[in-house]
Amino acid sequence: MNLLTAFRIALNALVMHKGRSALTSLGIIIGTGAVISMVSAAGGARAKLDERLDNVGKTLIVIRAGARTQNGTLADIKPLTNEEATVLRKQLRLSTMGIAEVQATVRVAATRTRNCVTMVVGTSPDMKTVRNWVMQHGRFLTEDDLKKQAAICVIGQTVREKLFPDTPDPVGQVIRIDRLQLRVVGVTEPKGRSPIGGDQDDQIFLPLNTLQRKLVGDEALSMLLTSVDSVEKLDKCKEDITRILREKRRGRAGMEDFDVSSVQEMAEIAVVMTRTMQFLIGIIASISLVVGGIGIMNIMLVSVTERTREIGIRMAIGATPADILTQFLIEAILLSLLGGVIGITLGILAAVALARAANWPIFIDYSMVALSFAVSGGVGVFFGYYPALKASRLDPIDALRYE
Repeated sequence: MNLLTAFRIALNALVMHKGRSALTSLGIIIGTGAVISMVSAAGGARAKLDERLDNVGKTLIVIRAGARTQNGTLADIKPLTNEEATVLRKQLRLSTMGIAEVQATVRVAATRTRNCVTMVVGTSPDMKTVRNWVMQHGRFLTEDDLKKQAAICVIGQTVREKLFPDTPDPVGQVIRIDRLQLRVVGVTEPKGRSPIGGDQDDQIFLPLNTLQRKLVGDEALSMLLTSVDSVEKLDKCKEDITRILREKRRGRAGMEDFDVSSVQEMAEIAVVMTRTMQFLIGIIASISLVVGGIGIMNIMLVSVTERTREIGIRMAIGATPADILTQFLIEAILLSLLGGVIGITLGILAAVALARAANWPIFIDYSMVALSFAVSGGVGVFFGYYPALKASRLDPIDALRYE
C-alpha cells in the first residue's frame, strides 16, 4: 500500500466521524490559537510602546525629587533647586537641561464659556530641544521670556481643541489661570500618548519664573530633564548626575533623596514583561497541546478497537504490519494538523481583532506560525505512534475473529 492510498483511507476514516474528529482536535486548536494570538498581541503591544517611547525620546534622562521605594513610588521628597540644575549643566557640560515644575491640574479659561482642566508646566527654553518637540504654530519659550517672567504660554493640541475648537491657529489669544492672564505664543505638534498612557498634548507650558513667582509662589522644582546623544551614553550620564547630586546634597550611596532614571529603562521593563508573558503563554499552550495529544491517543486507541476486524481483513489480503502502522499514524497526524490549521486561523483572526480593539499595529510572527504547524504535526506523530503500533501488532487470526 502506497502513501497516497494510506492518506485516502485515513481521510475517509476522519470524515466518517466528523464530530468526534473535531472534538479530538480541540486541544490542539486551543493551544496553537493561544500561541499565535498572544504572541501577536505581545508583538503589537511592544511596537506600540516603541512608538510611544520614540515620541518621548529614548535618550531622555529624568531627575526627580524623592527617593524611590521598593514599590516604585517616591518618598522623602526634598525638592530640586535651580542651583542644582545650574551645577549639573556646568559640571557635565550639558547643552540642554529642561526644567519642569509641574503644578497640579488647574482650570484654565479662554472665555466665560470655554474652560477646561489641564496640567500646567513651568519650564525652560531647553525643554523643546530635550524633548524634540516641533511647533505647529508660533514659537516656543525663549531666554528673554524667562528673564522677564513673561505672561505667555505654549499649549498642546488637546488644550487647543478644548479652548479654541474653531481656531486652528490660536497664537495671540489670551487664556486665564486664576487671576493670571497669559498670551498664547505657540502650539506644539501632536505628541501622542506617553508610555504610561498620559496625554502629552493636554499641557500648558509657561516660563519657569512666571509659574514659580506669579502662580505657585514656590521656587522648588519637581523634575529636571536632559538627554544624551546616544543610548550608549545613558548609563555613564546617569552615574555622573547621581554622583554630583549626592555630593551636593551630602548624601550616601544607596540613601539618595532623588531619583535618576531614563525612558530606556521603561523599554527594558516592557521587554521583560513581554518575554514573561510569552513564557507563560508557552506553558499554557504546551499544556493544551499535551491534553490534545492525549485526546488523539485516546481516540486512536478507540479507533483501533472498533476497526480490529477491518485490520484483520486487510492483513489477510496482503497488508503488512508496516502498512497498518503507516495508515493509523497518518490518521493521527491528519487529526493533529487539522487542529493546528484551525487553531492558526483562529489565532490570526484573534490577533487582528485584538490589534484593532487596542489600536496597536497588527503583528503576525510567521516563524511562530510555521513552528506551531510543525509542533502540531509532531504531536500527532508522538501521540499517534503507540495506537498505530498496537494496530500493526494485532494477530490476523485473532483480529478476524473479533466481533
